[in-house]
Amino acid sequence: MPHNRLSHQEIQKLKEYRLAVADASESVDYASLLDEKRLPAFLAWLTGRIGAPNACVTSSILTKRMGFYAVIHLYAMTALEKKLNVNLQGLKLVDQSGDGLWIPDFFLGDVEALEPREDHNEWRAAVIEGLFAHCITPLIQLLKEQTRLSEKVMWENVAIYIHWIYEKLIDGEFRNRAIADYYYLLYEAPGKLFGPYEENPLTSFAKSAGGRKTCCLSYMLRKQEKRTCSPCPLRHAGSEFNKDG
Repeated sequence: MPHNRLSHQEIQKLKEYRLAVADASESVDYASLLDEKRLPAFLAWLTGRIGAPNACVTSSILTKRMGFYAVIHLYAMTALEKKLNVNLQGLKLVDQSGDGLWIPDFFLGDVEALEPREDHNEWRAAVIEGLFAHCITPLIQLLKEQTRLSEKVMWENVAIYIHWIYEKLIDGEFRNRAIADYYYLLYEAPGKLFGPYEENPLTSFAKSAGGRKTCCLSYMLRKQEKRTCSPCPLRHAGSEFNKDG
């Protein structure tokens, strides 16, 4: 299996999707978020940082931000045909926003890029398993355990960014590969690639005209002034929070 590094051009492209090329003082070790003893302190800090009323809302916003991390890997898989091998001990969330939004970039450390194997389907499954089962799902499950936030909310938070990147890719030069990878992610990938699931957790959130199925709770942030996102089910249900945002 060929090993190589990302080229300068590939790095520049991934920077558009929140890849950080250097660590910074305002960064968080991702490994600390997967530590059940250290996670509460981070959630308490982030709750104050983003003006959330509680850790449950903070957990939802955190998983929305991890949607960008998924985008980095999925763009690399589909557009660059690279599997990003990331050591989670070197992964960092780099805070460069300087405001209440807290939209971090992701520093991957000494990342290794692996080109496709002869069996492309097997290689693609390995990309998905590495991204979800080994990285994102452990955080989702720990957040559920500590804050009781529904996994459905967190998975849809990630799914909306998967929809976003594949809609872009399908409209571009990688259309055929993007359609195949998108369909596989949503419908064909078995649950085990995402962690301890019998069924694919993304399938429930296949794109539909009805907007989101769950609320991401961002309207509860101090800076949002109770404004819901445009696809929010609260908005379409005629909720009291049915305002522009």
